Amino acid sequence: MTILQAILGFATVAAILTVIPGLDTTLVLRSALVRGRRQAVATAFGIATGALVWGAAAALGAAALLAASHLAYQIVTIGGALYMG
Repeated sequence: MTILQAILGFATVAAILTVIPGLDTTLVLRSALVRGRRQAVATAFGIATGALVWGAAAALGAAALLAASHLAYQIVTIGGALYMG
């Protein structure tokens, strides 16, 4: 496999995954159907805010810290599981 084939394969899969609606889209649609437009907008805003915070944390090195420290990774994993209920 050449580098060009690898890049084209990756680009194809990335394009397909970008087009397919995910859990965020499903959550916003559910919020719109059950609670109305205002709640759907609030849900979308919350999702976008979470993505922004995660992106900023990754840019500041949180991802490197979690990769280097097993304890930090476990704390974040357990905290996330508790938050999700």
